[in-house]
Amino acid sequence: MTEQDILLAFFILNWLLIIGDASLGYFVLPLLLRRAPGDSAGDGTTVGGMRRLLTATVMLYMLVNCYAYFRQYSTLLYIVTALVVLDIIVQIVVRQRRLRQD
Repeated sequence: MTEQDILLAFFILNWLLIIGDASLGYFVLPLLLRRAPGDSAGDGTTVGGMRRLLTATVMLYMLVNCYAYFRQYSTLLYIVTALVVLDIIVQIVVRQRRLRQD
């Protein structure tokens, strides 16, 4: 397996992980905001604003993923993979903690 094949595999893996991360974040976000202290954290405008921020984050992940793949920066591609996996793990842990508290 050549380095090009490995980069392609990581590029596709990152794409799938980013889509999974966005899906998970879309559903975990209201759970987090419901428990947040402050003024009406669970209302629609706050959730909508945070989901727009989630969209920007996903776009940034995809931009860096594509840049790293097409420029053949393997280190950057591995860093993006690590960040997305860490993001997914943190969301799952936070979600489990919130569900236990309810």
